[in-house]
Amino acid sequence: MKARWLLLVPLLGCQGPNFDPPSRIDSVRVLATRADRPYAAPGESVNIEMLAVDGRASPTEPMRVYFLPSPCFNPPGDAYYACFSGFSEQFRRDVDLGPVLHSGSEFELRMPNDVIEAHVSTGGQEAYGLAYAFSVACAGHVEYRPEQATAAPDAVPFGCFGNDGHRVGTEGFVFAYSTVYGFAQRRNENPTFDSVTYDGRVIDPEAGLDVQHCSKSSIDDCPTAKFEVNVPASSQEPDPSNRSAGGAVLKESLYVQYFSTGGKITNDTTIIYDARDGRLANTGDDFKSPLLPGEHQFWAVLHDNRGGVSWQNFALHVH
Repeated sequence: MKARWLLLVPLLGCQGPNFDPPSRIDSVRVLATRADRPYAAPGESVNIEMLAVDGRASPTEPMRVYFLPSPCFNPPGDAYYACFSGFSEQFRRDVDLGPVLHSGSEFELRMPNDVIEAHVSTGGQEAYGLAYAFSVACAGHVEYRPEQATAAPDAVPFGCFGNDGHRVGTEGFVFAYSTVYGFAQRRNENPTFDSVTYDGRVIDPEAGLDVQHCSKSSIDDCPTAKFEVNVPASSQEPDPSNRSAGGAVLKESLYVQYFSTGGKITNDTTIIYDARDGRLANTGDDFKSPLLPGEHQFWAVLHDNRGGVSWQNFALHVH
């Protein structure tokens, strides 16, 4: 069993082609969600933090972030969308839900004492329970609109609406879920950074990074310099659910995702630690500076494959 951690759900189905890479931030986005206990014991409290960013160049309304007030435990088939049927009892239709949502980027849930016993076993696995926490980033206000969802079971029954009453598109609305697993004994710590480097230099997150803009006419012709994350070996923990053919417990895999409001990142996702081979070599990622001077933001988000997350954010000063 692998931990599912974050889904980012665009709210409109029929959009034109989007050729921007995932690393380019030019809209409202939820980049990650982090729990202080990715695996929690029954009865424990879990603090969840959402990393939501607004990369719109000219926002007409501010981005607001919320969590739905009630987590969902042990839905049928472990399907996050099986929780949606309960929303009709929690929310009124066609009204601003802001007053009843949990405002802000942090949320606390408590795992029920019987979260493991109440879970329907799938057989052949260590007993577990699970919780889903749902979050929203919206450049406007949130309404419950199940009638506007499609017939697909995972269609999101919420919408984001501006002051003029018009529905906000995917550039201003993200619906996400976070998953926390409940185990009696198993634990998982979030991975940590030693540092992030650029062209071999350690970046001070408080000061940010100074780079020169690229003077080429096309960013594809610009020279590159490498970003790299330094992650201690202690962050790669054993993963009891991943075993070799001989039964030996292997370790987690760790990977980093990069995001920026300017410039171009060659690889959106890079594996840092492999479950079998450990720390990999040549894990730097090429970056091309923006064509124009200005202020930008950069994020490095570090994941393990069991729901552990950490991130580092800094300003990108382009001269």
